[in-house]
Order: sequence, then structure tokens, then C-alpha cells
Amino acid sequence: MKKQIKNILFDLGGVLLNIDYLQTVEAFKKLGLKNPEKAFTKEVQAEIFQRFEKGEISTQVFLQALRKKMPKASDDELINAWNALLGDFPRHRFDFLKELSGSYKLGVLSNTNSIHEKEFVKTIDKAVGWKEYEELFEGICYSHELGYRKPNSDIFKACLEKLGFNPAQTLFIDDTEEHVLGARNAGLVALHLASGEAEDLIKQYLKVL
Repeated sequence: MKKQIKNILFDLGGVLLNIDYLQTVEAFKKLGLKNPEKAFTKEVQAEIFQRFEKGEISTQVFLQALRKKMPKASDDELINAWNALLGDFPRHRFDFLKELSGSYKLGVLSNTNSIHEKEFVKTIDKAVGWKEYEELFEGICYSHELGYRKPNSDIFKACLEKLGFNPAQTLFIDDTEEHVLGARNAGLVALHLASGEAEDLIKQYLKVL
């Protein structure tokens, strides 16, 4: 099985890009949202967040929905709170991706939305250059563009079709166990990054780098 791996598909947040959901929970709390941890965490996301990540509603509709819960907050305050969970993109991960790209075809599959995309593109561009980052991959798949969210098997099928990857030859790395199970149901080889670095997990699995 390991010798058959030709492609590696990465989750973005929590695998390549550092994230901290608690930052957004705390930011929403300061803006007046009651019990934000029940509405938005890594494990549980309210319907409005899921719909936004599937591209079913616009940025404006999303912000209007948040304003109903936090009426005193401005759009900028809501966007800043929403983006608070996004962290940095460490250079060593870029270097590892570059190393991997010499032997494997790479891709990204992320549950994300248009507001977060704008922000993390700026973060990655500042860290290593967006063009240099993007060129490492056969393609990048976002839930808000594909119309599905992980762990739905349809998003894996749509992404693999876009990238031209055979699921049986594709290794998927995600920090959410539910998404790993979804990938396996779609026919991919999938590993759960419970902690630490994707680099160590991949090297341990492939034992060829």
C-alpha cells in the first residue's frame, strides 16, 4: 500500500497553517455572543458557519447573521473576530512541502470560507510568497468553492477529480478524526494528525524520506 502512494493531500488549518479556535471563541464572547463555544469549535459548528463554508451564503449574509447575535459589533470587528483563529505559516513546513514535491504530487483540501481565504492568503504570501506556495500543488480545493464540507465523501471525490488523483494512490492528512474517516470512506489512505507535525507523521508512515 505504501509503495502505491503517489499523491499527498493536506488539510490546511491545523496541519499546514497554525490555528487556534479559542481565539475566535474569545473574540466573539467580547463582542457579546453568548456561549460561543457551543456555536463554534473545531468539533462543533453551527449551521450558519457550515453554510458559509459550503458557499451557500454570501459574506454579507453571513455578517448579517452574526450581527443579529452581536448587534453592537461593526463588520470590521466581526471579520477580525472571525479571523482571530488563523495563525502563522511556519517556514519549515514550506521547506518540507518543497522536498515532498520532488517525489509526490501534492494538493490541499480545506473546509474554509471566503473571509478566511483572503486572510490566510495574505499570511502565506508574507511568510513565503503565495505564488511560491501555490506552485507546490497540483491544485487547492476549498469547501466554499466545491459546495461540500469534509467529512462528506462528495468533497473528496470532487477534489480528487479536480487534481487528477487516484484515491487509492492518495495519502490524506487531517487533524480532525471525523475528516480522516470521511476520506477513508471515499477510498483514500488517511492519517490523523492528533498532535505534532505532519512532516513526522508522513515520514513515519512512508519511511522513505
